[in-house]
Amino acid sequence: MLVLGLESSCDDCSAAVVEETATGPQLRSLVRESQDAIHGPFGGVVPELAAREHLLQVRAVMASALAQAGIGLEELDRIAVTRGPGLVGSLLATFSASKAVAWRHQIPWVGVHHLLGHLNAARFAAPDLAFPALVLLVSGGHTHLYLAKDWTSLHLLQKTRDDAAGEAFDKTARMLNLGYPGGPLVDACSQAAPKAADPFTPPKFRDGKASWSFSGLKTGVKLRVERDPRLAEAGASDPEVQGLCRSLQEAISAWLLKPVPDLATEHGARSLVISGGVACNSRLRADAAAMAARLGLRLAIPEPRLCTDNGAMIASAGALLEPGAEPWDQNADADLKLGV
Repeated sequence: MLVLGLESSCDDCSAAVVEETATGPQLRSLVRESQDAIHGPFGGVVPELAAREHLLQVRAVMASALAQAGIGLEELDRIAVTRGPGLVGSLLATFSASKAVAWRHQIPWVGVHHLLGHLNAARFAAPDLAFPALVLLVSGGHTHLYLAKDWTSLHLLQKTRDDAAGEAFDKTARMLNLGYPGGPLVDACSQAAPKAADPFTPPKFRDGKASWSFSGLKTGVKLRVERDPRLAEAGASDPEVQGLCRSLQEAISAWLLKPVPDLATEHGARSLVISGGVACNSRLRADAAAMAARLGLRLAIPEPRLCTDNGAMIASAGALLEPGAEPWDQNADADLKLGV
């Protein structure tokens, strides 16, 4: 089965062709157009600019993915596209375009939940993953921990009580004037640090659970920069800036992984999947590998280009879903719930 996957839920417009085989998905092509240069001056994604740029990119991105795979539209067995959640204007760009192409060429079409796509990004490297699995999906907009019984199911166990972990990276980079997007820049800065700065105080909750909150972490960085304004101008080569980034990165990784051991025992998990943009982080990947080995869990983290939003993960998920009887009745949904 050849599947064209399309993704534009936020600021990346991506298309990919995936061949579903008896041994799992095989990536035939992947095209991704980033909008970092457009949104960088604003320090974050501007929804209206993102949507307009997607409209300009979608045809070329789709054509490039097909050309790289060496196939035409008539050879596709299915088209899969992100239905939600996300920025509604961005979603509608590829959602509407894919339905038009599928209808015109009579190609089966299926809408995919964005987070289900992130789960299925792990299928490229671990198609034989043992279930049940704990699934940590972490990005600029999501910090959720799920239980998956297979590749098409996600049951929410917990999520951040306020901000996402990825937002802490982006806002820290902004306060330190490192650039945008913040995650890769903070990671690089952290790896160059001769030592970590003073550790950040982890959040504590009345119920005593290992829950997540990252708003206080952003405030902690802000207070340190206010106490030492030089940090905002020193740049990525400054040892104190590097130490602050290392301390932040260590805190985020430790906090994210803290609930895993107890929940793995409670639910009899056999594997741990980590996906989403923050899964590119070097400290999180190293800490997760050490934890998984200690707990006897199979660890599956997609390669970095498949962690960020991409068409391949949507095609991988779409290959396992059955197109609805009336797929044309579906619409993009900015707040799409799992199972809908």
